[in-house]
Amino acid sequence: MITIIIVGLVAAVLVMEFVVSPRSSDHLLYKYSFDTQLAEPGEKIVYTEKLMNNWFLPVIYAALAVSLPEGAVIAGTNSNSGAYRLSLLPHRSKRRTLIFTLPKRGVYTGARYFVETGDFLGFRSRVVSCKIPDKITVMPKKCEDEQVIQTLGGYMGDISVRRYIIEDPVLTMGFRDYTGHEPMKKISWTQSARTGRLVVKNNDFTVDVNIAVILNMESGTSEEKEKSLEIVRTVCEKLEEKRIPYQFISNGDLEDRKAGFGRKHFGALMTDLGKSELFSYISFDALIDQCIRERKRDREYIIVSPPLTAENRVSIGRLKKCSDHEPCVLEAEVV
Repeated sequence: MITIIIVGLVAAVLVMEFVVSPRSSDHLLYKYSFDTQLAEPGEKIVYTEKLMNNWFLPVIYAALAVSLPEGAVIAGTNSNSGAYRLSLLPHRSKRRTLIFTLPKRGVYTGARYFVETGDFLGFRSRVVSCKIPDKITVMPKKCEDEQVIQTLGGYMGDISVRRYIIEDPVLTMGFRDYTGHEPMKKISWTQSARTGRLVVKNNDFTVDVNIAVILNMESGTSEEKEKSLEIVRTVCEKLEEKRIPYQFISNGDLEDRKAGFGRKHFGALMTDLGKSELFSYISFDALIDQCIRERKRDREYIIVSPPLTAENRVSIGRLKKCSDHEPCVLEAEVV
């Protein structure tokens, strides 16, 4: 009887060693996700990984490791990689999250994961490795230059005054009681008949604000160009806060954007800024020529540039002569 038991145990071990263990990795499924594809410098990003055993037999030993993009720092460590060991019952899974940060603007790739499975006796192992194709783009940080912020703040205040100074009679936002001070043309006779009292229209203010953000990448040092990107981000955030549509035009390696605002519009532009390698393809003078050709009535211009050269100022002067408003010029000076 003892002999039968021993033979049975040996047979079971041999089956686990040579039949089950070599096939266990084929039944493991690895899933992953990042909680964002666009982040700020230093923002906490969550990486979630899940290892599933789709087999009817347990996986006795597995080791899971992930190497995040170079430059990433996992919370609580000084490393961009992490690993742990586990075992999985049949049709069970284990989930783990890693919180990490990326230090500066750019596109981060090159993450990989590794799944190791061992044999029953611990003599051999098999490693499956795969590259993670997802990219994470880090946008420029916010501009902290007080002079730039003050100049922009004053300009945005002027825009707000011009934007709300005249009511648009076409856009009715609601009704209010007639006080006797409003002109007769503002009385809504239809609404008055419905309510049984005199009411007047509440008109919205004109929203046809026409702004183009121009980025010059022709001149300047890398540091000055980096700061220019930071200024563009700050400008766009201010416009988003006021829900003012804005166009984006550049002579650098960024895609021009039609007028718009909102999460999708802002996110696409920030992704472009994060990907920029600070190249310039045409001159600033040629960029101004393009703006003059495409100018519209009452268009406002916000020009962001490294310190302007004499030629740049001449080009801005040409744009000013063709514009209805004084351009706002924000220079990225690095002390």
